[in-house]
Amino acid sequence: MKAIEFNAVIREKLGKKASKALRKKELIPCEVYGQGNNIHIAIEEKYLNKIVFTPYTHYAIINLNDKKIKAIVKEVQFNPVTDRISHIDFYEIVEDKPIEVKLPVKVVGLAKGVKDGGKLLQEMRYLKVKGLLKDMIEVIELNVESLGLGKSIHAGDVQLPNLKVVENPEKIVVTVKVTRGAVESSEGAEQSGTTTENK
Repeated sequence: MKAIEFNAVIREKLGKKASKALRKKELIPCEVYGQGNNIHIAIEEKYLNKIVFTPYTHYAIINLNDKKIKAIVKEVQFNPVTDRISHIDFYEIVEDKPIEVKLPVKVVGLAKGVKDGGKLLQEMRYLKVKGLLKDMIEVIELNVESLGLGKSIHAGDVQLPNLKVVENPEKIVVTVKVTRGAVESSEGAEQSGTTTENK
């Protein structure tokens, strides 16, 4: 998992009025939770956009005075009118303690069931996993080449080195749906085989 590094400043004043004044300067009020007291900070909006508006999951390296804080995004609040970021909660990362993050899922290969006329459906774009920061990967790749018609890969089937998938194991991640074309193709093959046998 890659990092995005940016600078932050301590928020001296709190409350709605102070937060509104920050946003006018394109600074977003944020909180860092985790170790000791919560830290009230402000970060330039353009940097936060890079960590929020992306299909990938990143962790942050927040430069605060002479300290570097590693953290993950826990919650993002948006302006209901403009959809711009209005507030972010970060959770500080401790290197030897596991964290939970959502990682993007990428399907790799052409499924056998698709070759047979089925349709591949990706039901989950992200999977929540738990593990140490050093073991986090950028994307979860699922090879579907052996996936046949009507078959699925469930969250419980996904195995990752040193990481635990913490979704409901019964949730379908990827499936090959049986289409009418696949059924007709199968019936046609059976009829052809029957005709050949009768000759």
